[in-house]
Amino acid sequence: MKFETLCTEEYGEIRMGWIRLLYGATAFLGITVGSTMLIAPDFSRKVVGIPFSLPVQDPITYGALGGIWTTVGILCAFGLRAPLKFLPLFTLQLVYKSFWFGFVFFPLIIQGQFPNHGWASAVGNLTWMLLDIKAIPWKYLVSRDKPLALAMAVEGESVKEVVDASQRKIAA
Repeated sequence: MKFETLCTEEYGEIRMGWIRLLYGATAFLGITVGSTMLIAPDFSRKVVGIPFSLPVQDPITYGALGGIWTTVGILCAFGLRAPLKFLPLFTLQLVYKSFWFGFVFFPLIIQGQFPNHGWASAVGNLTWMLLDIKAIPWKYLVSRDKPLALAMAVEGESVKEVVDASQRKIAA
């Protein structure tokens, strides 16, 4: 599978195809799973923990998680249009899943108390963390001086076209 990649001297390789793929997948899963958690929590408990059912959850906490996942999904749909503007969403995912592993998964594993229904979450979180790490253009994300042209790239025009056009305007 070949994806659009922008190579810059300053920021290295920016994998636009991977970024868009991750936005699309996160938008789909976030919106479908999150809204199902909000609208049909009993049904979602059977789906989220596949092949096991999740135990009954506190409706406040479960609803908050469903709302957050739905919101992230919607924002990732916007990220498809302007990929670099919404990169902090990937960082948010990576950080909160890292905290989940550090403060939930590993302590329960060490104590021998990790429940079977949690494995779907563990595999999903690890998969998404690896995708986040691959997709995030780290040099660009932590840079102070991001060219506006990169962040302005929209669907239908490549980042390279936007950068080239802005460089021609500067040179003129």
